[in-house]
Amino acid sequence: MALRPLCFGLRFRDKGRTLRVKASSRDPKRYVVEVERRGQETRRRGHPSLETAVQDFARAWRNRLH
Repeated sequence: MALRPLCFGLRFRDKGRTLRVKASSRDPKRYVVEVERRGQETRRRGHPSLETAVQDFARAWRNRLH
């Protein structure tokens, strides 16, 4: 399996909530998950791998149901 930085991003939007996964601007081997809600400050979480970033993204997306 080739190890390359993510060359695209993930973005889901629903009812004023936006989740994004993108490569870190400081280190292209790390990834950032951003959770943005209308009227609240954007939360950013850094991850050492794409796998953990996508898991965090999925967990945050599922949490919108609760």
